[in-house]
Amino acid sequence: MRLHYGDPQVALGAVFGAIALLLAAAFVVIGTQAGTDVSVERVHRLGYWLRKRWLAFLVAVGVLVFGISLFDLPYPSGASSGRTVVQVTAGQFFWTFAPASVPAGTRVRFDVTSVDVNHGMGLYDPHGHLVGSVQAMPGYHNRLDLTLTEPGRYEVRCFEYCGINHATMFGAFTVTGR
Repeated sequence: MRLHYGDPQVALGAVFGAIALLLAAAFVVIGTQAGTDVSVERVHRLGYWLRKRWLAFLVAVGVLVFGISLFDLPYPSGASSGRTVVQVTAGQFFWTFAPASVPAGTRVRFDVTSVDVNHGMGLYDPHGHLVGSVQAMPGYHNRLDLTLTEPGRYEVRCFEYCGINHATMFGAFTVTGR
């Protein structure tokens, strides 16, 4: 994963770095003045002044970081319109997909449920990297929205212990070339 200057991680790293430098500067100033006598009244006034500004600074940084994080939410935009709905059903110890394949670049909504106990659906790309996960629960339909761009065989593994043959619970979903 490459970070670019527009990425929220870079902005948050810069904010963290600035705060770290300010803290280091404060420690240097305090350390150099440790042997100097200062009146107690002056220390109390200065301390109160610094605490007010420090609190205001922390609140401002918190609002800024929270605001930056809202630009890159990991949730899909929009409803199921324009998506291919794939019905996924889990059971001890199988996965079914309807349809079982989609063309590359398709926006997919996996509608996941279970016929018996809870299962955890983990979807892995052709290289074995996890691209999404969702719970499969009896009586519920959970959704996982993805855009699958790379053709190949996507493997599904169960993430939640579901019984004696849990380790053999594999499924496959195919993304075809355009």
